[in-house]
Amino acid sequence: MPIRSFLCTALLLAVSTLATPAIAAEIPPDACPKQPTRIVVLGDSLADGLWGSLFRSYARCDAVETLRLTVVSDGLAKTSNADWLAKYNRAATKLKTRESDIVIVQIGANDITTIRDGRSRESYGTEAWQKQYSNRVSKLTNGLRSNAAKVYWFGLPIVGKSNLEGPYQNISALQKAAVGRAGGVFIDIHKLTQFGTGGFSQNGTYRGKRQALRAGDKVHFTKSGYDFVAQAVMDRLAKFTLERDRRAALQDVQLQ
Repeated sequence: MPIRSFLCTALLLAVSTLATPAIAAEIPPDACPKQPTRIVVLGDSLADGLWGSLFRSYARCDAVETLRLTVVSDGLAKTSNADWLAKYNRAATKLKTRESDIVIVQIGANDITTIRDGRSRESYGTEAWQKQYSNRVSKLTNGLRSNAAKVYWFGLPIVGKSNLEGPYQNISALQKAAVGRAGGVFIDIHKLTQFGTGGFSQNGTYRGKRQALRAGDKVHFTKSGYDFVAQAVMDRLAKFTLERDRRAALQDVQLQ
């Protein structure tokens, strides 16, 4: 079989395997990225749970490093886009090209608060707050995109607290627009985290089993819940890294 046909067939088979919702976590060794890859997760405690799922998923992939840049109870209102970007830029890495880094951001659960910028104070919900918050999201996305091959930004999930649900949807809407303008990929998980119920639910079906997917605080997730949410980006990561590996393999053939 010609090398091009073989690689395309392998790509389609691997992607179809990874797209099965019931198999969210472990990546089969033969489907691991072949090129050095660093998956960077940046954000708050929700992002931290997401990092844990990705770490478990790629544990058997020798070419993959999962980097944890999360801070519990922090966000973009308390900490500026410049400070978050500096955290990313300070992170030690063995990789030297922007093709190596894939950045996943989830932030905003702690952002129903005043934005402080020098001497200015903008209260949550005002027009000035929304403009400044959107600007921070855009600048962070742009900064990450200039250093990474791909930026995926997760919105906030549905939550079981009425005082948070409205503001969280507002923050996600601001993020979606700002990330899109900056050229990142926004992943809306509000409907996904309803688990097909049409509203908030503590339980859902995962890997063919009805189980608890949300934590007791009705904001965070259980281990299985984070694995469920991670599936929203796993298929995208698989397609991206497999396509990148295919290009690298074709270049190697051309150089021979």
